[in-house]
Amino acid sequence: MADHTGPSGTMYTRSAKRVLGYCMLVGMLAVTQGLDIAQTSGFLAMPRFNQDFGRWNEAAQGHVITAGQQTEMFGILLAGAVVSSAASGWVGTHWGRRTGIFVGALTGFINPIIQATVTTWAGLMVGKFISGFGIGLGQTFVIPYWAETTPAHLRGLVLVSLQGIINIFTLVGSCVNEGTHDLTTRWAYRGPLLTELLAPLILLVAIYWIPETPRFYASHGRPDDAFDSMRKIRGPTYPEEEIQDEVKEVIAMDRIEKELEGSARWIDLFRGTDLRRTVVSVIAITCQEFSGISFITGYGTYFFSISGVNNPFVISVITGICGIAGSAAAFALIKFCGRRPILIYGAAAQGTSMLTFAIVAVAAPGSHAAAQCLAAFVSLFIFSYGATWGAVGPVVLGELSSTKLRSKTISLCYIAGWSADILIICGTPYLIGADYANLGAKVGFIYGGIAILVVIWTFFFLPETKDRTLEEIDEMFMNKVPARQFKNYVITKNVQGLSVQDQIDHIGEKALVSVETVENRA
Repeated sequence: MADHTGPSGTMYTRSAKRVLGYCMLVGMLAVTQGLDIAQTSGFLAMPRFNQDFGRWNEAAQGHVITAGQQTEMFGILLAGAVVSSAASGWVGTHWGRRTGIFVGALTGFINPIIQATVTTWAGLMVGKFISGFGIGLGQTFVIPYWAETTPAHLRGLVLVSLQGIINIFTLVGSCVNEGTHDLTTRWAYRGPLLTELLAPLILLVAIYWIPETPRFYASHGRPDDAFDSMRKIRGPTYPEEEIQDEVKEVIAMDRIEKELEGSARWIDLFRGTDLRRTVVSVIAITCQEFSGISFITGYGTYFFSISGVNNPFVISVITGICGIAGSAAAFALIKFCGRRPILIYGAAAQGTSMLTFAIVAVAAPGSHAAAQCLAAFVSLFIFSYGATWGAVGPVVLGELSSTKLRSKTISLCYIAGWSADILIICGTPYLIGADYANLGAKVGFIYGGIAILVVIWTFFFLPETKDRTLEEIDEMFMNKVPARQFKNYVITKNVQGLSVQDQIDHIGEKALVSVETVENRA
């Protein structure tokens, strides 16, 4: 078993702060995503946005964003995310995590400028595609960068903060929308859009100092760069001997993995033990999307307004606060609980929330009580999602994939996830709209039923990875340990007859920078 306590002391504390600093800079990509979520949803209920980009509706005696336009807007945004997710596998494998982060920051800066200056629907759709492209890059590069640079005792805490950052800035975006939505000029939506500029600008400036991950260098046969990268990430106070040991083990496991599993081509995702890792990862991200979160975040304000909820913008702010509270709770859960129980109970809570407000909608349709119940249980859903699947889902994705295929695995996962999003987002207006299926709050029956299946799958197939190093997780997968035995597995440093220690011993001294050389440099 791994050491669950983690290192302590001044030198380790300074190192942890340094690691967290790099991770938070990379997390600027998540800031942009949070703001974009709030704006995309909130603009649908914004009078001036409807006036400028909507179509005339006789019944409403005004311009409205039609169901078809909503489908087009969300579909194009998600198409951009799918395209960038597909490209990120190649970019991450050949050019590194840092390159993908830079491109994500660049698109994040360009997107709001385009959307704030265009005056036609076609121009807005160009901006939405670029927005989706940047969001896809953010998801597929933040997770591997954080997973590969943080030590095991910090990895869970860092990765759960991804959803927390998104939730905080979704709330910020909702608050900005609340403050500007009644403006009669184009600044009603231009103002919120321009708030997206700051985060990518900070990252574009900081990218010069952000190092590439040591595991990327190790997987490309560049051990000297791997050691230098680890020293920069851990900082000058971190013991050189521990850096040497850590990187040697990374290189050794990479060599064993390549000897047993072969190359890092796309087809290798579906071969050997990587097939299992790919299937579990893809199903995990799909479970996350089909929880109903895409429906709530994409159409929350609109859904509240057609369901009879008073002050839908205010309710959106409240649900945003619930999301942040859930993300805060996730920090405690990830520290003291395993990944499996968090996700099992989270899916159960989300399913209960969806089924409850759907049942009340059937029992008392159109009533004030039903509207209040909807607001309350959507808030509970957002809290439970923020504390469980929203926060821990990225942790699982970062931990389950092998080093040589991490970029491609996460790329494939988000292709699947964004594709599920397209299905949900494009189909939702027709499920809940009065002119179509008119399910309204009864759509909760669909997502509640899916949640039951998620609970069952998670219990039987999702392995426990809490407090394990990425190399220990590699050993368990390559030794074909059953999912429900991961928690109690004792690490042997032996993979299918190959000794990790033997590989470490065969790492040539010329590939290492000695402690004395490092001290002389200082």
